[in-house]
Amino acid sequence: MTEKLVVRLAEIARSMRAILGAPDYERYAAHARRVHPEAEVLSADQFLRECQEARYSKPGTRCC
Repeated sequence: MTEKLVVRLAEIARSMRAILGAPDYERYAAHARRVHPEAEVLSADQFLRECQEARYSKPGTRCC
């Protein structure tokens, strides 16, 4: 595969995860390191747990 194709596929995968509502750990980690260098970056497991907690702890908008 060419480098352009690999980059494009990564962009498509990132877009699909965003559409599906899947959290993007790499994006979070890069943002946290850039904007909050003094703060500890969560591990991937901690990040996913917090995303799930935030998503499913708020009742009201879903039917089940």
